[in-house]
Amino acid sequence: MFGIPEETGIQEGDLTRALELLAAGKPCDWLDETLRHDQHFYILGLSPNAARISVRFFMRDTLGEFARHLREHAENLKIVQPAFDKRENLSVWALAQETVNRKERSPSPAPQLPGDLLRAVLTGGPYPATLLDGVTLRIRAEQTVTRGRAAILKAYYLRNPSPLSAHKEVLTVELNENATYLPYVLGRLFSVLETIQDAANPGINTTIRERYFNSACGTPAMVFPTLINLAQKHLNKLPRGQEVYYQQQLTDLLGRIHESYPLHLSLPDQGAFQLGYYHQMQKRYAKKSEEE
Repeated sequence: MFGIPEETGIQEGDLTRALELLAAGKPCDWLDETLRHDQHFYILGLSPNAARISVRFFMRDTLGEFARHLREHAENLKIVQPAFDKRENLSVWALAQETVNRKERSPSPAPQLPGDLLRAVLTGGPYPATLLDGVTLRIRAEQTVTRGRAAILKAYYLRNPSPLSAHKEVLTVELNENATYLPYVLGRLFSVLETIQDAANPGINTTIRERYFNSACGTPAMVFPTLINLAQKHLNKLPRGQEVYYQQQLTDLLGRIHESYPLHLSLPDQGAFQLGYYHQMQKRYAKKSEEE
């Protein structure tokens, strides 16, 4: 959660268990000390300011309250992850890095973001808008929804009030195949369309994700009719078994759309689209791994 240095000898699982005990109001043994949930705890946040050090925040609360906020944060971030990502939790710094353009000479997040994010984690307050803004910009620039970016979208809309807060059925750890919220379904549909293209044209130079992801996410009505027609051409190239398999997926998702494609999606609805896309892609990769 915070990124524990290996030289400390402390495992992340040890910290997780300690937080769970304290959050539940139970004592725990930690480094030859017994910690109680009602003990007062102080946290001082400092940052460099020219030749001086400035105080970013000073917090005072019980260990139990801090532990509860940390556990809530960890629960908010939980999301299905790729097989290659072995991290149990995402640290504050790892989350801030999801807003960064890694191709820059000195990639680093906005100066205020890590401190603002840490304050939100420790107090249980709203996540900073700069976190969502940064992640949204990176998704648009790269047309890629990583585990960290999907986790941020899920956590942000679970905690921060928005129109998407009323649709918690899409703010889940794994794919919710029963969800009918249109932006989420469209994200799933785009993932299936991309999978069909990949099956019909393996190794293609430019995919529909690279060409159409941002348009499909922001202005679905402009591109989905074209993408559906394109998918039918791709299906015709596949062996009969594959064609039937993918056609069934398309039929199921299209059957969940009972209205016209939206002309525009709001920022929260774009988040639902991106989560639907991510969830569907992870299910595809999980199935592929099982088959291998």
